[in-house]
Amino acid sequence: MEIKEALEKYKIIGDYFAPDYEKENEVLTEFRANNQNLSEQQTVELVNLLQSDIEISDKYFVADLLYLYDSFNRELFETLLITAIHYKDPSFNRIFLRPCLRVFGTKEVVDSLSDRFNQVNIIERIGISKLVYWLRIHENSNIDKLDHTILKRADQTSNLIELYHYKLRYGNKIKYGNNIPDNAEDLIKVIKGNKEYEELLFDKLGWTKNIQMLIENKGIKTDLFYVPPFTINAGEIITINLSNGAHFYETEMFLKDLFCGKAYHENVIIHKKMTFVEHFKESKFRDIFYPMTVGKYLKKNANPASLYTEKIYETEWINKKIKVNTLTGSPRRLLSLYTTLSNTNNIIFDLVGLGLDEAQETYKIVQEVIKEGGSAILLDGYDDMKNQCTKYIELQWTKA
Repeated sequence: MEIKEALEKYKIIGDYFAPDYEKENEVLTEFRANNQNLSEQQTVELVNLLQSDIEISDKYFVADLLYLYDSFNRELFETLLITAIHYKDPSFNRIFLRPCLRVFGTKEVVDSLSDRFNQVNIIERIGISKLVYWLRIHENSNIDKLDHTILKRADQTSNLIELYHYKLRYGNKIKYGNNIPDNAEDLIKVIKGNKEYEELLFDKLGWTKNIQMLIENKGIKTDLFYVPPFTINAGEIITINLSNGAHFYETEMFLKDLFCGKAYHENVIIHKKMTFVEHFKESKFRDIFYPMTVGKYLKKNANPASLYTEKIYETEWINKKIKVNTLTGSPRRLLSLYTTLSNTNNIIFDLVGLGLDEAQETYKIVQEVIKEGGSAILLDGYDDMKNQCTKYIELQWTKA
C-alpha cells in the first residue's frame, strides 16, 4: 500500500486522531507493517500533503501516520512544526507536535522553536506561543529556553494583539498585563479603528471582524421569576445563577428551551441557536439488554471529523467498549460535553452532579472554547463561577 491509497482509505474510515488517543487505526497499522521505514519518495509525498491547503484531513493523515514511526527525517520534522505553528486551534495543534517530541525529543523541539521564534513574523510568533501548553505538560518538560525567549519578546513589543496572545499563556508574568484585554470581545473593542491592528487580527489571524450576537434577552418575566436583560456574543461565557432551590430543574429546562430556539418568548431574540449539553439517559430495558457503549454513543451523536470526538479517550481507562451507564460524575459529563463540542462551539451547559473540583475542570474546558470564538451559557445553582465568566446574572425569584 502506498501513500495515495492509504490516504483514500483513511478518509473513508474517518477514524481520525486514533494514535493520539493510543487507539488503533487499521489503515495506518497496515501501512506501517508494509513500510518499516519511509522511503525518500514517501517522505516527499508526506511533506507535500502537509504543505497543501486542499483538505485538512490530509494533514491529519500525515500526523497520525507519523505517530507510528520511531524515526523520520529532518524535513518532515520541520514541516510538522510549521504545520503545528499555523494550526489555529490551540487545543489540538498537539497532533502535529507530539510526533516531533517523541522522535526528536523535547530539547530539539524547544531549541528549534526558540531559534525560529527570533526569525519569523508576528503570525508565527503567536503560533509558537500557542504550543507552550503542550510542550510544558509533555513528561513535565523543561521549556525554560522558549519561555525566556517569548517573555523577552513580550518585554520588547508594544503590539497589543501580540501581547494579548502571550498573556493567554503567561498571565501575570507579562509586564503591564493589566493593560492588556482579558478576552476576545474586549480586544476587538480596544483595537477598533486601528487599521494596522484590524488588518492583523481579522485578515491575517482570521478572527471574525464583527462580534456576532447570538441571543438578545430584553427581560424574561414569569409568575415565578425574572431574568434581567442581557446579550451573549461570540467569545463570551455567561453564568445565570438560578439558585439551587425546588424549582431549579423546571426553570433550567424552560430557559434551555428558550435559548436553544425550541420555545418562544416575545422578549428573547435568537440570532443563532445554541445547543444544550444533554445528560445521558437510558431506559431500564435498554440498560439490561442493549446497553449503550462509549463507542456507539460517539458514533451515533458525535461529528467524526472533529478532534473532540476522540477526546474522552484521554482518560486512560475509558475505551469504546465501556458502557456509558457505568460512567459516573465527571467522565459521563465530559462524554456529553465533548460530543456536543464536536458539533458546535455555542453551548448551554450545567454542572449538576459534579463536585467543586470536577465542576472547575469542566468549566476550564469550556473557557478554552470561548477563547477561540465560541460562546456558552452556564445554568447554575451557585455563584462559584461568578468571577470567572464574562457576565454574571442572578435570576430574581418573585415567588418562593
